[in-house]
Amino acid sequence: MCGRFSFFARRADIAAAFPFLLLAPDFDSAVPARYNIAPTQRTPIVRSDLHATTALWGFGRPHTFNARAESAAERPLYRRSYLARPALVPANGWFEWEPTPSGKRAFYISAADQRPIFFAALWDFRDASPCFSILTRTSRLELRSIHHREPAVIAAEDALHWLDARLSPEDREALLAPRDDGAMRFSFREVSRDVNDVHNDGPELLASPPLSEAARDLSLFPPSSMP
Repeated sequence: MCGRFSFFARRADIAAAFPFLLLAPDFDSAVPARYNIAPTQRTPIVRSDLHATTALWGFGRPHTFNARAESAAERPLYRRSYLARPALVPANGWFEWEPTPSGKRAFYISAADQRPIFFAALWDFRDASPCFSILTRTSRLELRSIHHREPAVIAAEDALHWLDARLSPEDREALLAPRDDGAMRFSFREVSRDVNDVHNDGPELLASPPLSEAARDLSLFPPSSMP
């Protein structure tokens, strides 16, 4: 799944990765760098007009910040948006957690080359303002040790195709499958548990955890006795 993500890329980096986007000259001042975006918060999305528009994360009901790619087209809540309101959510990476006896260990997942990425999403209106849900799918093999679900990442070369509202459901479904050509690779690493608190936000959240934090878990599992 995807319950928290970062988006701190600046205008020049976004334009280099996605040259087809129409970014306002004041994008950097209008869109602050964010390192811990959570459901019910606002963040930019890209719709068919190729402009970055701020939208609310979540369709306005509990647990609607993610939609399963495998069934979104059939769910009444998402059916119309799946057919006619595709969106892309720019991000730098996302977080997943592993439960431990001492609390949740946080992991940050991003493109191996550290470029910005796009999550596939669906958008709608809530109180006359745009809102969105991120589509998720079964995790690719290299990420399954962290979580069994991942946001559906759309390659830059497929972005315009995804945003085409005339796309058939079959072609849309095909774009949601992980690419098998090796063009998109991801890496993950453990980061500070300060990201667990949704009120924290800043680049320090992507730092490696202090040794004392890691040692807390190790101390709970004494070494096995030798024969």
